Amino acid sequence: MNIDEPKTEDHHSDPEEITADKLNTKNLLGMSLLSLGFYSTVALVIIYFFHEGSFSDLFSHGFGFTTQLVVGIAAGLGSATVVLFLSTRPPIKEVLNDFAIFKVISKANFSNFDKVQVSLFAGIGEEILFRGALQPVVGIWITSAFFIAIHGYFKFKSKGHLLFGFMMFGLSMMLGFLYETSGLISAMAAHAVYDMVMLKKVDLLK
Repeated sequence: MNIDEPKTEDHHSDPEEITADKLNTKNLLGMSLLSLGFYSTVALVIIYFFHEGSFSDLFSHGFGFTTQLVVGIAAGLGSATVVLFLSTRPPIKEVLNDFAIFKVISKANFSNFDKVQVSLFAGIGEEILFRGALQPVVGIWITSAFFIAIHGYFKFKSKGHLLFGFMMFGLSMMLGFLYETSGLISAMAAHAVYDMVMLKKVDLLK
């Protein structure tokens, strides 16, 4: 055996590393735009078939734009602080790696631009679909349960998994109440700010 022969295992990364590498490329912005387009399209379908109003009516209730923005930013910062506090302590910290999104994010190397655009597009697109289009049809509880389920946050393996799921369910409920009481812009801003803080502080969760 030739001891100078290079080892082949270095060329085979695990799935999370491969995904993380892809998220660090120029494709990340394209993925964000595709996600926004997908969420918006599904929202338009729901609005067409199940709403009495139009897409613009999603923004017709609540406070003025500036007030909504301030309320949303404050709510996003507050919720991110709470989630970070709980997620950096047992038993939640011990199970974070069981959730795919945390494994990918912890291995990615996002630039500041990446963090901002991912957060903004996720906040806008997901809130248009879930809070703006879906919540008025099925209600805040079902919307929040569906929101958490599709993100893969429901796991029943241990106390830590359950607490994490309930924590994220509470976060989704907060966004729902924010939409109902303040307006869709508030929910978007809170979601985007929360994501930005979590991406900025992801090292605390490793």
